[in-house]
Amino acid sequence: MAALSHAASACFALVLALANPARAQQPFAPYSRNPELRIEALEGKIALRLQGNWPTPCLPSVETVSLDGNELNIELRSKRPLCARTPMPFDIEVDLAPKVGKRWPDMPLRVSVRTANSATAAAELRGFALIGKGDGPRPLPTAGLWWPLPLADATNPMAGTGFSLEVQGYTLAVAVLGKTRKGSPIWYFGTSKLRSRTTQIDLVAAGNGNPEEPTPDAAADSALLHMDFQGNGRATAWLGQYEQGETQPLLRLQVIELAHLPFADQTDGASWHGDWVLLGATPGQPRSARQLRLNANSFVAAANYRLSGDDGSMLSCEREPQLTRAAPPRRCRLTDAAGALIADFDSIDINRLDGFAPDRTPVQLLRVQKR
Repeated sequence: MAALSHAASACFALVLALANPARAQQPFAPYSRNPELRIEALEGKIALRLQGNWPTPCLPSVETVSLDGNELNIELRSKRPLCARTPMPFDIEVDLAPKVGKRWPDMPLRVSVRTANSATAAAELRGFALIGKGDGPRPLPTAGLWWPLPLADATNPMAGTGFSLEVQGYTLAVAVLGKTRKGSPIWYFGTSKLRSRTTQIDLVAAGNGNPEEPTPDAAADSALLHMDFQGNGRATAWLGQYEQGETQPLLRLQVIELAHLPFADQTDGASWHGDWVLLGATPGQPRSARQLRLNANSFVAAANYRLSGDDGSMLSCEREPQLTRAAPPRRCRLTDAAGALIADFDSIDINRLDGFAPDRTPVQLLRVQKR
């Protein structure tokens, strides 16, 4: 009887695939034990589609949906007792319009899905995704070494972990160098497309080349990485791994604030010292160019960098008191000698600043690399 039931489910899945070509392109195995939860935005709706596998035929329903800023939390729960331990697929649509309104927010939603397999069990993290509409300017993540930022109290749960990034067109390659939970060194690598400011990457641990000697921690042979780039040199990363809980798979997630940092003790005026080219300085002419030289003349609560020359222009960058002084600023403003705004930069890196002139002409400030 079980074999007939399995065959019937397989035939039903095949019929659905043939009737829906889009579904056929991304099949979801009916009885797969893959612990991952697929979270997707529905076309033409302010809604999400959640697909996964439940440990029993007593499928869950949406218990709560809450929104705090851009943190969206969804809880799925099954309240029916005495269900057989037979995995079954589920497919749930979650209407977000009552929470987010009639349009997607400008910032990507950080979606956490927590699940519970009884009426009284505590909900535990099962899935995470970054959902955004994909509009607006795309940050240009700087290639090189990125590091976790310690907080103002110098705590850093990811100390010793490094990220190496490479961007080619819309493809992002990431290498993560860190340690497993058991303390063994490990190296992950993965590639994915950069969609607007976010990406999701399936990371694979690099072994030592000997199939008889796997990675130091067999449970750490793969990982998930989500990244949200707030600028050319700033990002938030979510590094996670699945493990088997008491009744269902659980997602262990580590949130990391990352930055592309200069090789210095702190990010101050010296990091921007040197020759630069300002593109788009002439209103309405994004290809116009102007040479500048930055010299740091003060570093206080707001880091100020004066441009040398006869024009007396000023680049002022805001600090973030909740982060260590090693963190680069999020915004900078370039003004002329009279204090009039030339450009407002919202994507900051030690080698490139991107923003807009008052008339919304794209403006870039690029470091001149001399041979």
